[in-house]
Order: sequence, then structure tokens, then C-alpha cells
Amino acid sequence: MVPGVLYGVGVGPGESSLITEKGKRALSASTAICVPKSKAERESVALTVVKPYLSAGVSVVELLFPMTRNEDELAAHWAEAALKVAELLAEHQAVSFLTIGDPFLYSTFGYLLQDLRRIYPEVRVEVIPGVSSFNAAAALLQIPLVEKNERLAVVPVPLSLAEFSGLAQYVDTFVFLKVSAAFEQTLDLLEKSGFAGDAYLVSRCGGNDEYWTNDPFSLRGQTIDYLSLLIVKRRKS
Repeated sequence: MVPGVLYGVGVGPGESSLITEKGKRALSASTAICVPKSKAERESVALTVVKPYLSAGVSVVELLFPMTRNEDELAAHWAEAALKVAELLAEHQAVSFLTIGDPFLYSTFGYLLQDLRRIYPEVRVEVIPGVSSFNAAAALLQIPLVEKNERLAVVPVPLSLAEFSGLAQYVDTFVFLKVSAAFEQTLDLLEKSGFAGDAYLVSRCGGNDEYWTNDPFSLRGQTIDYLSLLIVKRRKS
């Protein structure tokens, strides 16, 4: 059994003040921090968010999780990351693994934890939830995601018209995540389905370069930041 404890810390959407008190305590106690990155040269938003709460001399270890659909390649990186985290836990009393938003909402943490527990079934883990991007976006926009008996769907793109039409029969509000990967396609889908009522795009929510618009269709042809989402509500009659 590895002696240290692993904290899976949700750091919220990008604003340091949104980290929970429990998350701050875990970060302060950790002498090693694991930062997942999709590209070696990309700045870590999660690391920037937590810097005010890190102990002096903390070790920062970047773990590469490439943006690929190749399952074998991804599995190899998850396994390698799990081994690295196990090494850190053997050396440090407390290690924090950072995740933007929440550790169990479209996060690499779940995959890493699965591999880590396969290698060391008795590993000590504590998961600290974080504010999800769409909750922060709704607060920024000051619009309720759902009310009364309405239904909410949180969906990563791309999504086919058939898939969307099937969901739209039962859903009043859609949150589309990872929209930069298929922004134009998602706009087309909304227009074809007649679901383009109240639509909002929010990018870098909580960050210094935060941006939002209630007319995402005007952004056709532009590059959309990878930390962007769409909130689309069925227009009430």
C-alpha cells in the first residue's frame, strides 16, 4: 500500500475564489501537485487557479493526456500517469490532482483513479468536488438552468441531429460542452431543429478573459476558445 493520500481537487471553472475551503486545505497540505495537460506547451488553467493556495516549495508534476480518440494511446497515458502518481504518493504525505470544474464531470481524474486502484487497490483517496463550468456560467448570465419540472441535459459535442432530436423531446435546457470541437456543426443543429431560442455562449468563465454573448450565431467563422460552452433554453410560449 502506498503511504500517502491522493486528493482529487475540483478547482472550479477558472476563478481562484470559487475553490472550496476543503479544496484549499487539501492544496495547502499537499507537497506535490499533479497537473493534467493535453499539450506540453499549453498553459495550465488549473495550476494558475490554485497558485494562491500552494505551499512554498511544492513539487508540480505535469501529466500528459493527449487530445486523441485513440483508445490504446489514451490507455497507455492513463496507466503511465497512475504509476507516476503512485511514485509521488510513496514519496509525499499528500498529493493533489487538479481538475478544472469537478473531478467526476468529464475529467481525466476518473480514468486515472481507475488505473491507480487497479495497481494499488488500497490507495487512500479523497475527492473534493468543484463548481462546474455551467453552474458558474448560469450565475454569470443570471439565468436559471431549470425551474419547476423542467429537464436539463449536459452533452459533449459533436452530436448528430438524430441524437439531438431524440433528447430534445424531453429536455428544456441543453448545456453543450467542448463546443470548440464542433461549433459550426452545433449551430447548424440548433437551427435545423428549431431549438435556437435562447442561446448563450460563455468562454473562460471566471477568468480574466471571460467572455459571453447571447448571440453565438454571430460568431460563425471565428475560432472559439477551447474553454467554451453553450447554454440553450427552449423558448417559452
